[in-house]
Amino acid sequence: MINTSRAKILLTSAGFESDIIQNAFIGFLKSSPKDSKVLFVPTASNNAGAIAFLPKCINDLLKVGILAENIHVFDLHRSLSLKELSSFDAIYFSGGNSSYLMERINSTGFNVPLSEFVSNGGIYVGVSAGSYVAAGNHSDSLGFLKAELSVHTESGSAVGVFNNATVTHIDLTDNSAVMIHDGVYEII
Repeated sequence: MINTSRAKILLTSAGFESDIIQNAFIGFLKSSPKDSKVLFVPTASNNAGAIAFLPKCINDLLKVGILAENIHVFDLHRSLSLKELSSFDAIYFSGGNSSYLMERINSTGFNVPLSEFVSNGGIYVGVSAGSYVAAGNHSDSLGFLKAELSVHTESGSAVGVFNNATVTHIDLTDNSAVMIHDGVYEII
C-alpha cells in the first residue's frame, strides 16, 4: 500500500465522462491544464477493441485543456526513474487487458517509481484496466485501493466517502469514479 495522505488518484470506468470527474482531475493539477504534462500509457490496449478506444482517451486530456504537445506516450517497454516520472504532473493508464498491463508494470519494475510518484502527490488516472491494476483486482496490484472494482456497470455503488479498510467491492458506471485524495476515499 502507498501512503495516500498526498495521493491524487482517479479510478474510472470510461475516463472523463462526467463534469465531476473532469473537474476532479483539473482540481488535482498544480498549474493550469495548458501548462501540465501527462504521461499517457496505452499498454493495456493490446486488442482491437481497446485500441479503437485510445483516441477517446487522448481526447479526455485534450478536452480538459492539456495541450497535445504535453501528452507523452509511454508503452512500458522499460521502467522510468522517479526523476523521469516527476517531470510529469499526471499519468493516465488507458483500458484494455489488465493482466497484461499488470505484468508489464511489475516485470519492468515500474511499480516502484510509480508508487513513489503517487505517494509524492503525482496524479494517477486509470481507465478500466488502468483502474483494475490500482485496485484489489490482481493479487500483485499496485494496492492504491483495497477493494475490487467492477467497471462499466449499469448501477454503481453509492456516491460518497467510504472506508478503504472495510469496503471489499465497488461498482463503477461509466459516469462514476473512485477518487482518492488527501487520505480520503470517495466515490464520485
